[in-house]
Amino acid sequence: MKTRTHAADYYRRILSAQPHALKRLDPSAVIVKCHRGQEISNDSGPVGHWYYVIVGAVRRCLIRSDGRRQIVDLMLPRDFFFVSDNRREETIEAIAEETVLASYPGGRVELFAERDPQFARELREVAFQSLTRSQEQLLIVGGVTALEKVGSFLLSLDERALETRGQVELPVTRYDIAEYLAVSVETVCRAMTDLQHRGVITLAGKRTVKILNRGALEDRASARLPDRRPKPMALSRTAA
Repeated sequence: MKTRTHAADYYRRILSAQPHALKRLDPSAVIVKCHRGQEISNDSGPVGHWYYVIVGAVRRCLIRSDGRRQIVDLMLPRDFFFVSDNRREETIEAIAEETVLASYPGGRVELFAERDPQFARELREVAFQSLTRSQEQLLIVGGVTALEKVGSFLLSLDERALETRGQVELPVTRYDIAEYLAVSVETVCRAMTDLQHRGVITLAGKRTVKILNRGALEDRASARLPDRRPKPMALSRTAA
């Protein structure tokens, strides 16, 4: 199915309706539309750019010593990530057919943070969210068995869902999941099939997983992951 392309104003309206830490910079944000596989440039200097995912998904990748690619971060709607030329060994790519980002120049973000303590606290929260994603991935990849890893991954996506609970829309392919979990794609497929046979999940199309027995899925996960869904932010007086 061909992806519908909207005008930039459409995504700017979505951005304006979403609470997030860099809200005061929205008027100067640049709307960036990406197609699947498009690389996010990291040639903007050491001050870099902050990006906010409006729709779609983005992956941050490294190449391992054995030549295999490892996804080290997965950014979904309402996630922030930072790009600069200090990490040339990384590759950051859009992985959804429709991925739209808001771009904030790093220099402007730093200037606001220097002048406004409240904004600086909000920026630190953005950085903590990125650190939390990394810690969560370590928990997921640290699972002993493939069922634990895949189960934890599905629970993580469910907790990050913006609206629905118990129905996971996979933003990535089985190959991407394998690269995120550091296992083979065959291992991912076997684990998904096993969870289906056990009545823990069911598939509703290629990219939709329904969790039928959350307790059983948590039992097979390496650890119960915290609820990471975005919470409403209190705007400062200067932002109001």
